[in-house]
Amino acid sequence: MGTDPTLGIDNLASFVAATVGRPGQVRPVDGGLAVAATVAVANGYVNAAFRTDPAVDADAFLDGVTATFGEVGHPYVVWSLASDDELLAACTRAGGAPDGADTPAMVVSVPVPVTPGIDVRTVVDPADRPVFAQLCEDGYGMPGLAWLLDSQGCFDAPGATWAIASADGVDLSVACSHAEGATGGIYYVATPPEHRGRGAAAAVTAWLTNRLLDDGASMVTLQASDMGRPVYERLGFTVAGSFRRQAFAAPG
Repeated sequence: MGTDPTLGIDNLASFVAATVGRPGQVRPVDGGLAVAATVAVANGYVNAAFRTDPAVDADAFLDGVTATFGEVGHPYVVWSLASDDELLAACTRAGGAPDGADTPAMVVSVPVPVTPGIDVRTVVDPADRPVFAQLCEDGYGMPGLAWLLDSQGCFDAPGATWAIASADGVDLSVACSHAEGATGGIYYVATPPEHRGRGAAAAVTAWLTNRLLDDGASMVTLQASDMGRPVYERLGFTVAGSFRRQAFAAPG
């Protein structure tokens, strides 16, 4: 496809800025963006920095990131392309540690097939917010995630669409999308263990992907887990690269 996977990092940076960055802080730094939430958690969707311009010196980028998180006193995660050897070396010198395995950056630029028998609705009714949040927490197995989504005002993020997949009156899976220019991103795809195997994750991902393309996106990106990758490949997503995360303690 010849896709530049840095576009995925651009969208991810914009999404994190639009969610936790609104009550927290968003600061441009040389070569990228630093986003700090109001909570001191080292997580790539909460306190994170994104190198969106590999042409900028990696040490200069990290200097700006360190200054930002030193002021707020939070640990943080640095995102980059796994192929960005310069940034990896700079992160290692600066005391960064691998934050999980590399994750595939997957893309699609044409409509994807929908799953029959699964209904998808957007989170418009305020009563659906805790439904989404709890399904997301249960799907990821991360206690406190539901609280985080609510407390940081994520459901009011500009450019984001939050969706719930259901069948026979039972809510099964969730995901959200974020539009930024000609690129769309899919995030927070989650299905609790008891609802897996019914095609709900594929259904909500496909619905959001097609909506982004209908609204003018030329490409839709996502970061795949080992569990999710086969689902996305069946929909037509292909791997354009991979993302790497390095975790840092609070500076100082």
